[in-house]
Amino acid sequence: MGVPAYYNKIEFEINGKKGEYARSRSGCFFCFFQQKIEWVWLYEQHPDLYKKAMEYEKDGYTWAQTESLEELIQPKRMTAIKEEYIKRMERKSKVKSSYLVDILDDADSEGCASCFI
Repeated sequence: MGVPAYYNKIEFEINGKKGEYARSRSGCFFCFFQQKIEWVWLYEQHPDLYKKAMEYEKDGYTWAQTESLEELIQPKRMTAIKEEYIKRMERKSKVKSSYLVDILDDADSEGCASCFI
């Protein structure tokens, strides 16, 4: 059957540093368990779906607690998200620990189990 295309990593570069992003789960395109970098991926790879997700944000409701999707796609904000993601991946690649707390460091961004079924 193969792996769905949305799991293929896509390389990006920001301020001379390279990173890769992709979806971490299949789920809905507007899944509120997405990481910020996944929202950036959606915006850059599927702007039509991103705009559709934006349409659901009404009356103060947003997919993320701290910002709206409109705020998230501001150029400075997207740069910051990409830079933080690259830093997090660099830290993660250096940590080789058998402690569950280290392995699940980013688990707070994990979503519901139904996305993995």
